[in-house]
Amino acid sequence: MEQKAKILVVDDEKDICEMLKELLEEEGYIVETANSAKDALKINLFQIDTAVIDIKIGADDGITLLKQIKEIRPALPVIMITGHGSVELAADAFKFGAYEFLEKPLRLIKVRTTVRNSVEKHRLTNTQNGRTLPIVHSQAMKEVFSQTARLSSLKMSVMILGDSGSGKELAAQSLHFDGARKDKNFVIVNASTLPANLAESELFGHKKGAFTGAEYKRMGAFEKADGGTLFIDEIADLSLEVQPKLLRVLETGKFTPLGAEDEISVDVRVITATHKNIEQLVNDGKFRADLLYRLSAFVIKVPPLSQRIEDILPIAAKFLNQAGKEIGENLEFSQKAKDMLEALEYQGNVRELRHIVSRAALLSKNGIVDEDSIKLAQNSNISNKTGCDDRAALEYFSMDYKTAIETFERDYFSYILEKNNGNITSSAAQIRMAQSNLSRKLKALGVRR
Repeated sequence: MEQKAKILVVDDEKDICEMLKELLEEEGYIVETANSAKDALKINLFQIDTAVIDIKIGADDGITLLKQIKEIRPALPVIMITGHGSVELAADAFKFGAYEFLEKPLRLIKVRTTVRNSVEKHRLTNTQNGRTLPIVHSQAMKEVFSQTARLSSLKMSVMILGDSGSGKELAAQSLHFDGARKDKNFVIVNASTLPANLAESELFGHKKGAFTGAEYKRMGAFEKADGGTLFIDEIADLSLEVQPKLLRVLETGKFTPLGAEDEISVDVRVITATHKNIEQLVNDGKFRADLLYRLSAFVIKVPPLSQRIEDILPIAAKFLNQAGKEIGENLEFSQKAKDMLEALEYQGNVRELRHIVSRAALLSKNGIVDEDSIKLAQNSNISNKTGCDDRAALEYFSMDYKTAIETFERDYFSYILEKNNGNITSSAAQIRMAQSNLSRKLKALGVRR
């Protein structure tokens, strides 16, 4: 079942707020109301799909509130309403990013249509560009995405620091999709999956015949991201041989593909992320200090899940909704299950929470995921174990052969990755598997670092 869209209505006239709330709830929306700009800004804007704001909110200025909202959520559609309509006010509203401008007395059909179009456009855009919208309830994560909002329209490089599975890619997506480059490519490269001999080709491309096995011309990540954003995850794992070439692109905006003679100029914003202590790597001579300086014009730190308890249940609810769709059931947590989820320690952060909820969904009874389901799911979570026990095996025994094999492989590779801090090279070496084969296997199984 698709999650209901949430609408924020801001008007100093309580009768107008109540009328719009009733109207929009009849349309199936969840509606939050506020009678002042101050109250509006107390609401979690990261959970809002569309805002409807009066241009005059008592002593407050709706245009000022519009600008404040756009600083926090640049891509949030905002519909302005007023009984003081004029060409100048409409121009100001659109200038600062309003989606639409409606005049009082409001025509209810127009309100319904405008809100519906706004919500559909907002959700369609996020679906088409593959973006995962963040779930933000904790103050710690509100601060993270407040930072991304302020930095989204700048070209300067941003480095995102945080533990594996904490949500660094979501922050990178926000920097791109909430900024001026949102209609251009958002290209992702994981440095830990790039062997030293292929990293240069992956980033900068190559001509046909540039090296043995180069049977076709290849466009590199920088060229693909021209006009948009290149997100290099696990930048600390980039080989020392390639680091000077990356530095030159950052300094000049130019590079030469392998085997080519002519330089290519690009306009690319570079965002990087790592879970490692990159300053220590600089001290150890494993990462260039000048490259770190270029990449970290701004630094954003994503806190672990243990520091944002308020986010656990909303995120778990999202994962449970997804799991329910997969197995064809409407699922919900019991109160004891919710209490247990908030009390658990998640070494693997959001990724580990997703694994536990997905397993617990399979163990639900009559649509309820209870405390026992969470316990069994936690104990069968291979990322928290060094081996299997009888309870873990019960889950496999309830599956058909193909599903059991796929589930085991997914668990196995997730465990190996977490044991090696998400490093593909180390993981491949440990299990004696070619790195390229491991990368393909992870992609096929949908295992993300």
